Amino acid sequence: MPSKMRITCDIDITNRLLPSHNMKKPVRPMRAQVSIGKKPGNGPMKNGTLYMMVCTAKDKNGTKYLIKDNVEQIFAKYVNEGRATIRFREPDQDICISKADSLQLKNFLSVLRLAMQGKTPENTTLSMLAPASAKNVERPKSKLIILSRKEYPITTDFPSSLEYLQISQCKMKRIDSRIFKLHKLKIFDLSNNIIEDIPGDFGKLPELQELRMNINELKSIPGSFFLKENLQNKLCLLDLSNNHIRVLPLQICELRNLVNLKVDSNEIEHIPPTIGRLKKLKFFSAAKNKIRVLPAGFLRLQLENVDLFDNPFESTNNVVQSSQVIGLPSLMECCARSIRKQRVAYSRDVLLPHLCQYLDSARQCWCGNFCFQCSLRYVTRVILSQISVTVTAINLTGDKSVPVEGFLCSPQCLANFQSNPHAYWRRR
Repeated sequence: MPSKMRITCDIDITNRLLPSHNMKKPVRPMRAQVSIGKKPGNGPMKNGTLYMMVCTAKDKNGTKYLIKDNVEQIFAKYVNEGRATIRFREPDQDICISKADSLQLKNFLSVLRLAMQGKTPENTTLSMLAPASAKNVERPKSKLIILSRKEYPITTDFPSSLEYLQISQCKMKRIDSRIFKLHKLKIFDLSNNIIEDIPGDFGKLPELQELRMNINELKSIPGSFFLKENLQNKLCLLDLSNNHIRVLPLQICELRNLVNLKVDSNEIEHIPPTIGRLKKLKFFSAAKNKIRVLPAGFLRLQLENVDLFDNPFESTNNVVQSSQVIGLPSLMECCARSIRKQRVAYSRDVLLPHLCQYLDSARQCWCGNFCFQCSLRYVTRVILSQISVTVTAINLTGDKSVPVEGFLCSPQCLANFQSNPHAYWRRR
């Protein structure tokens, strides 16, 4: 039975005569189907002559190139990357192939080399060349926007090639499990729905870079959500604004590549004390929440824009200290400090719930160490322009200073703080 030797790829056809006429063809690869076979005709084929045919969306019938004694050279240095170039004598053209499956491309070039010698693969009969279908020459769909329930695909699957998916105003209560099979998805927009819970399947989206879940019904975010390796390595934008979230889990600080974090219009009372770990964070907005004081770790951020408008911040103007003495930590606190400092993973599956709660209550000193009961609390006001290029006032009067709460873990840190309350230090 005749077999089909073809690949689907991007191609760029370059005419080698153009430079001699001071002409240059703009490089714009086209999606194409490239195949090898016999040229169809009314009579019997002469000696089974083989041709290579290139079909594109504009020319589905294809352009045919004689192979034997007509292929001048094959450039296959980057075949493992799905790239190769085939140079023809007549016409004077180079067929540059890219974005091809590397294994299929290797097989294709092997057959092409045999055809250059007038041979065909053993025990194989190549079929007649035929026009390409639209599916094989059109670019895979990479963007899909769904703005109503009528547009939602119920009987058909989502295109596996999607990189951008927006599903808004569809009154979704839960995320469709089929979406987590989109392994190329980079931008996922679920804004303006009624989603109440975040499933634990986001680890199945290895390329996800932006996630928008604003204007939903979220009340909490599981800490395990932020521990997905793909999110820690790739996620750069997270929009959770206009929900009912009360607590930002400590694990959110594990998103090491996060650049933009939006949590406006929620019910958040506290910012995680370890937020300073988000070294790449540049845009932070938490307007219209219930934040009364910021953690000292917030001052480690180097932002381009910050918006904390309309939060009930404390009106403290002076440094406040509960005492002047820091005692010795208990054995339990020493163990807990070590666990948090070494970033040892823990969960309620391993430890008792009250121990997990104790570890979650850790306070971070400006020196970088963690502390618990054995610490000294202070509150001071800081002008937001010290940590951000652009600042939105926190109220209608134009005030841009906020109260910052911190904890000191040792007498040495207390001495450093007393000498300069607005300085930043870190133990080496």
